[in-house]
Amino acid sequence: MFRAGVVFLLVVAACIPCGMQAQMGNPANGPTKIPIDQLDVARTADALTLESTVHSPLPEQYIWTKKAAAGSVRGKGRMAEGLSDLGSHYFRRTFTLSQVPDQAEMYVAGPSEATIYVNGQKVGQYQLDPSFPMGIRVYACDVTKALQAGSNVVAIEATRGPQVGGHEVMAVKILPSALGVSAAPLLISDAHWKANMQLTPGWQNPGFDDKGWGAARSLGGVESSYEFFQWNADAGMYAWPGYDGISPFLGHYSLNPESLKDVSNGAGQIAHPEALTLGGSNFQVELPKARLSSFDAPSILVDFGREVAGRLELDSSTSSPMDVTVQYGESEMEALHDPYLGVDPVHVAANGTAYGPKSAFRYALVRFVGGRQMSFKAIRLDGIAYPVTYQGYFDSSDKQLNLMWAIGAYTAHLCMQDDIWDAPKRDRGRWMGDLDVSGRTIEDAFGGNFLMDDTLDHLLGTNPVRSDVNGIPGYSAFWLTGEKEYFLHTGSMKQLQQTHARMVQLLNYMELEMNRRNLFADKNHAWTFVDWSPELSGDTPLTRMATQFEFYAAFKDGAYLLRQLNDGANAQKFAAEAQKLKTAAQQYLKDASGSYGDRWQTNAYAVLSGVADPSQYPAIWKDALSSVGHIKYNPFIITPYYNYYVVSAMAKMGHRQSALNWIRQYWGGMTQEGATSFWEGYDPAWYKGIDFHASLQADNMSGYRVSLAHGWSSGVTPWLMEQVIGIKATGPGFSTVNIRPDLIDLSWAEGGEPTPRGMLKVSIHKQDGYTTEVDLPAATTATVSVPVSAPTSQVEVNGKPMTVRSAEGGARAVLVLSASGQYVIHSR
Repeated sequence: MFRAGVVFLLVVAACIPCGMQAQMGNPANGPTKIPIDQLDVARTADALTLESTVHSPLPEQYIWTKKAAAGSVRGKGRMAEGLSDLGSHYFRRTFTLSQVPDQAEMYVAGPSEATIYVNGQKVGQYQLDPSFPMGIRVYACDVTKALQAGSNVVAIEATRGPQVGGHEVMAVKILPSALGVSAAPLLISDAHWKANMQLTPGWQNPGFDDKGWGAARSLGGVESSYEFFQWNADAGMYAWPGYDGISPFLGHYSLNPESLKDVSNGAGQIAHPEALTLGGSNFQVELPKARLSSFDAPSILVDFGREVAGRLELDSSTSSPMDVTVQYGESEMEALHDPYLGVDPVHVAANGTAYGPKSAFRYALVRFVGGRQMSFKAIRLDGIAYPVTYQGYFDSSDKQLNLMWAIGAYTAHLCMQDDIWDAPKRDRGRWMGDLDVSGRTIEDAFGGNFLMDDTLDHLLGTNPVRSDVNGIPGYSAFWLTGEKEYFLHTGSMKQLQQTHARMVQLLNYMELEMNRRNLFADKNHAWTFVDWSPELSGDTPLTRMATQFEFYAAFKDGAYLLRQLNDGANAQKFAAEAQKLKTAAQQYLKDASGSYGDRWQTNAYAVLSGVADPSQYPAIWKDALSSVGHIKYNPFIITPYYNYYVVSAMAKMGHRQSALNWIRQYWGGMTQEGATSFWEGYDPAWYKGIDFHASLQADNMSGYRVSLAHGWSSGVTPWLMEQVIGIKATGPGFSTVNIRPDLIDLSWAEGGEPTPRGMLKVSIHKQDGYTTEVDLPAATTATVSVPVSAPTSQVEVNGKPMTVRSAEGGARAVLVLSASGQYVIHSR
């Protein structure tokens, strides 16, 4: 039987009330009612209590046998787990007690199955259900009667379980306290343990001579590396007493439930449930007997009103222990029917505080299954967030677009955890394709930060680079384009220099993927992936075509970065490779009309990468992109991820109005259905209603596993900054910038973006012509393009006529601003 432990740490922060929120999935309910400036509770660093100030990492260590412990992890997510033996591994540890405590609990985590002995006495045995969605789990057993004053021996036979940080692991400790109560340990797993892979008779007995056994390999403390927190690997460690598994640079905040979606007495009685939403302390549950089945147990379904990242906190005011089960859901139906992390038991010690697993959710179903008279000070969210301040902003005459910008920024912030993840529910890992979009959102909304630097570094991997980023050729390409975007935003030469050698190695590796015609041929037999859409995942002609375009952009951007590093030889080499890729694409992949088939994704990236010349735009529009937003039931689905590239390509081709119309259908469709963060997969034609989540598709699956907060879906935020506000860095750290505001069909818009040189602010209003205001930071040269009615129209800057250059067929006037300050540009 698995018994969950208790975390005794109580994070103190203000509980923040919020307004009522409509049910997701029903367009009739409309967008969230939460004010934009209250959507992200952690929108300023001051709102957080840093983990480093309230928690010290636990001393117990992950150990395993030395021969088998050498795993390999390079940020590849689901492909990081290698094959390992499935045989038994044997561990021993001798320790001394001056006296036997009144109560002692032993905790073991990591192995998929284990048999545990104390002083030769079998005290516990377990086997994990391999179908359970969580990784390692915590097993607890009472060892009080097996201990003795003086010398004691713990012996464990274990079979490897799910990997943590790319390794098989085991953690052990004995505490002199009741179940779930943290205390100074009597024994912990560390490098002093002995380990062996061979079964030897009598190995579990105290008198066994283990001098021939080697030392166990220690991987460090269970909270010593955030690599242990990646990929949901430590989700089950919530039951380990004292465990947080939260990086010291992250912060906590508290949030009460906004509402109770359901209160069921079952066979018991619930009193004062409204206290939970008000932060009161008199919520009570009474059971008719000490243990109830889940069918008979009283339950509550709490709603936090928005997608959140963190864990459920249960704060007891009862003098006896109790047991509950917790089910999370990003949607109500997920929580009720098929929670991603399953049904998780939580043991709450007398007058203690316990936590559920770390994840992302909006709803939590709590069943009260053990105890008699239960009282709670609170059942609330312990939110976990990376400290940021919303510096960037967007505001306009279209409230729906303003909400989309905010939801995109919030979605990306939710993904900023122990590095920048694809999503805070699934996969909770580093993926470069996701970062190529979410990184732009983060840079626009929050500015450069440690997490961007660190995530790019981990994704590139260690020296030497001998494989694709995430095992996907296209993600190798996106690493290079993402690195260039990061460099343009931050100007960090130090970060760029640290990647120099590995960047060249990656480019050399990518060259090996090409055939004699300079076409991408997947010669390294990698996972070719473009989008979760038919024929765009796996080795198909379409994935090869799109990857060709991604490679062209990567080699071109790689050459630019190498020039910044004064590596002229390699810059010239890879610029020449880029030209070969473009020439081959034009010669072998282009249709007679000038397009690249009829799929949105391939044509969009042909445009964005520059493989397609402007002369091809009419054909690409006619054959492919003119249908965007006009196919009600599209069999060739497209994720929000690649939709960012589609609407960006449409804007580059001069079809901003069509792109904005599609944004209102697509991202606007999610907001109309009540989204508070953007979903991993979506189509406006998919099912609407209370069980909308079951119909979502992404990652070669459908249903509740599909994430409702995915960083790659935040692309509407940078699009609005790039295409409406019109800010686009062109030199390192915004040393030079293009500013091309475009109202499209708005009457006014304004926005700002953080730069290393200060805030860059732009606004544009349409009244008696156009008034564009630019607040330019120091040491930035801006090329500003403003709308005019005719090529000869007069442009005034701060009330004085300005000499300008005509552009875009006379529809724009271009001027250069080179001194910091505020500029008012009037054009007619």
